[in-house]
Amino acid sequence: MMEFVQRLWSTLPLDSGQGWRVWVSSAVVGYVLFCTAFRYSQKRAIEKRFNFGDRSSLAQMTLKDAHAIQTWLAEQQFPSVFSAAIFFALFKTYSIPSISGLLVTTRQFGRPGDIQATSKRAADTSVLLTNMMMRPPGSSLAKLAVARTNYFHNIYRRTGRISNDDMLYTLSLFTLQPMRWTAMYDWRPLSDMERCAIATCFKVWGEDLQISYEALPSHSRGWTDGLHWLEELDAWSQEYEERHVEASDTNAEVVNATRELVLCQIPKSLHRVVWGVVAILLGPRVQKAMRIPDPPLGLESAFNLMITIRKYILRYACPPRPYFLRRVYNADSPDPITNRYQSQRWLGRPWYVKTSLLDRWGLAAWMLWFNGTVSSMVFEDGKFIPEGYLIDDVGPVTHVGKGRDEMRDNVSALDLKSPLRCPFS
Repeated sequence: MMEFVQRLWSTLPLDSGQGWRVWVSSAVVGYVLFCTAFRYSQKRAIEKRFNFGDRSSLAQMTLKDAHAIQTWLAEQQFPSVFSAAIFFALFKTYSIPSISGLLVTTRQFGRPGDIQATSKRAADTSVLLTNMMMRPPGSSLAKLAVARTNYFHNIYRRTGRISNDDMLYTLSLFTLQPMRWTAMYDWRPLSDMERCAIATCFKVWGEDLQISYEALPSHSRGWTDGLHWLEELDAWSQEYEERHVEASDTNAEVVNATRELVLCQIPKSLHRVVWGVVAILLGPRVQKAMRIPDPPLGLESAFNLMITIRKYILRYACPPRPYFLRRVYNADSPDPITNRYQSQRWLGRPWYVKTSLLDRWGLAAWMLWFNGTVSSMVFEDGKFIPEGYLIDDVGPVTHVGKGRDEMRDNVSALDLKSPLRCPFS
């Protein structure tokens, strides 16, 4: 072996002007091979750990296993695409007039020009979603998030102002959008095991949120596994879009309020480009239903080129994200002083965020000031509830302290469900 290495060493043109090129080329190739192998070896390690070797084994996937796989995807494998996909899934529902109309008539969203109200609802929605989706299944915070969401939904269910189909469509977008976006915009598509894990989680969450699946063909006889349920949900969701996505004044009002929130921390010179990217991501049908202008000429080609470059950089030049750098969606423990939980990220206004030097004087604060959406670089102390949130009180001010008896009953019912259950077995 040493003799072989010595012969190889002697063949390298170390004394010529070309020697550095050999070393640089070797280093680049070695680094690319390392990153690629490391990324796929992590994927194979996860597959080996859970050992779902074929389609028939997927029916035995428990909620606990599915949640562990989904958490790994959302925190370490595809955190940027997953979080953006969930945001756009919610945003896309505003192309359905029955959904946007409810938001406008109840005034729970905020009018255009009222970033404070719009950002508060976005923060409340984020708190409930991330606690339900990212907390361990069966944990008290996960169950509280489900119960609080049911409390708000039931207000409109009782009066017939929210339909099961609209709720099922919203659930379908939360389920399908991360898979679609990962395939289109990230370094690899999801495997069958990963898609089944997401489907298993959302199938259970849909049941916990009291959403009926009667509209799906196999509801009466059941589904063989998460992929079977996913196929039917996807087909139903696309058909529902074709029938119900259409332009309306309420769509435009909710979208305009969201536009102000999305763009308030982006330089004004980039507003047209960023909103053009939003139109591309939504697709022509939803874009027209939301009355969003067409993207600037050439933007879609430039966007697709950047996505392709990003894919290759992630796949060949970036090692996988280690656990200690994972995307954190919720604080692991409450603040020791307030005994409340603080949000880890904010958009527009720092709701439920512990005020720090970075929040007051960081890039996001500078952009808010520069764009004229706040009058001072310093956020008003206490205005945005920096002490954190209690899930029992998340929501509009008029609902603080309300619904706790109903939530308690709902949590008691959820206590009877085991995180080790297999929803398709």
